[in-house]
Amino acid sequence: MRNAWVVMAMAATLAAAGCNRAAKTGGETPAAEAATAEATAAETWPGKLHRLPPWGWGTPGLAVNLPPEYEMRLRSGEDNIVFMFERPPELAPPESATLCVYVGHQPRDVKTEAITQPGRVAGKDVTWYGGTWQNEKGRTVYHVETYVDNLFRGWNVWRWDAHSLVVHVFIWGTDQPEVEALMQAAASLRLDRK
Repeated sequence: MRNAWVVMAMAATLAAAGCNRAAKTGGETPAAEAATAEATAAETWPGKLHRLPPWGWGTPGLAVNLPPEYEMRLRSGEDNIVFMFERPPELAPPESATLCVYVGHQPRDVKTEAITQPGRVAGKDVTWYGGTWQNEKGRTVYHVETYVDNLFRGWNVWRWDAHSLVVHVFIWGTDQPEVEALMQAAASLRLDRK
């Protein structure tokens, strides 16, 4: 049987699809309970809601609440998506803070680990790594980043490698309070099931 692996993959997909369904007793699955909890939490996050399109292949999109003046730009690669949030130049001082959300399989390595700080992003415990450096204008740049692993694990997706997607969040700017405010806003990142 040349195509035995195809049959096995289809059987595994169907079995996984059955694992996410509620029992016939009417109870909610853990995934449904988490969705309800996240929907309730979403109503409490301040700021403007941004919906981030899905990576593809059945993965859910993401949502994040950021200060109202931030706008989203999208960059797509071969196997990744990068969402960039910045204030428009007419509303922002030069070198204002930027928040990026990378979804893909090849996140870059941590730029600096001079500072580590625990945090929570997308309902998961994370470690923020950060540090500073001088830019070409002699200004101090504050940089922090973290990884959210296994965010899509357990969801019915069409491709097995979607379960191993990494969400890499990184923030930089010359205004430390603005960078810290974006770190707090990044905590609102979540799966978007709407």
